[in-house]
Amino acid sequence: MPDIGEYIHSYKKILERYIDDYLTGLIQKQAVRSSRQIADLYGIFKEAGKGGKCIRGSLVKLGYEIALDRPAGDEILPASAAFEVFQTAALCHDDIIDKSPLRRGRDSMWRAISRGANPHYGISQAICLGDVGISLSSRLVLDSAFDAAEKTKALEIFLDVQTNTMDGEMLDVYMSQKKDYGDEKGILKISELKTAWYTVVGPLQLGGVLGGASRELLDAMRRYGMALGVAFQLRDDILGIEATEAEMGKSNTSDIAEGKVTLLAHYAMKRATPEQLRQLRRVYGSDAVSETDRKTVQDIFESTGAFAEVARRAEAYLAEARGIVAEVTRDPVKVELLTQFGDMMLRRKS
Repeated sequence: MPDIGEYIHSYKKILERYIDDYLTGLIQKQAVRSSRQIADLYGIFKEAGKGGKCIRGSLVKLGYEIALDRPAGDEILPASAAFEVFQTAALCHDDIIDKSPLRRGRDSMWRAISRGANPHYGISQAICLGDVGISLSSRLVLDSAFDAAEKTKALEIFLDVQTNTMDGEMLDVYMSQKKDYGDEKGILKISELKTAWYTVVGPLQLGGVLGGASRELLDAMRRYGMALGVAFQLRDDILGIEATEAEMGKSNTSDIAEGKVTLLAHYAMKRATPEQLRQLRRVYGSDAVSETDRKTVQDIFESTGAFAEVARRAEAYLAEARGIVAEVTRDPVKVELLTQFGDMMLRRKS
């Protein structure tokens, strides 16, 4: 019986070595070409990428193997690495937007650079490093050993993923600023653009197109990934309130401080009593959020049934994804891996 956890873990070891070697070589070049100071900043970017689960990079490999119908070789490593480097860059920008000091249990990139310096300096350099990371991620695809036509198709998909992710981020920021908690359609659009494309759809399709996937297969990957990606985001929103900071590896109050527009907030605002609504408006979206404030929001989300409703919606999206697996692959091993992957993403605790 195949195991998705082992599939990801075994590839993670290979992928992390590849990324470390790639970035180490780049840092050495930058020390000569630019300056030691620039190379040191690249080193901070490299360290920030460590500790991830390598889920997206593993999905690139799985998408490639589904399309190719045989095990992948080292040729897929640059494309897998591209998604991991892009994630590091995107999280760097996300932590600035969310004012989050932690990522993966360590200082987020802007905070690490700010140590002993003006916070604005750390933010400025982290923005630049995030931009560099996005550029490097595309170069990894470009420098892979596939032929020009395959790389062109792959880059088209990858650039679409990057644009969709940034569009989702901008929509998230806009709706949170407007405190538009009543727009359920808009909230789900954020999950599709910001999460589903870059977490599931993009990795599978990038690997798939490099493996020669048909339009029908790429479409099935899109529909599977879209449903599972939304389920993943809904689960992530629940964890963002319920989980401890240690479990999350990042702040468990940043969503509340941001006043993040989620289905949880949508249902809670819709169903809250006047007193609960007053409490939510006082806490949700305030910059300074205490543990007591977080517990207040958690209790309101629980008592209004928001947690239960969002969990139910996530299960429905997961069931939709499961129903599409057979269109993605008929190979029993890969069917099992995709099915287990969906369960893993929804059952996770942090």
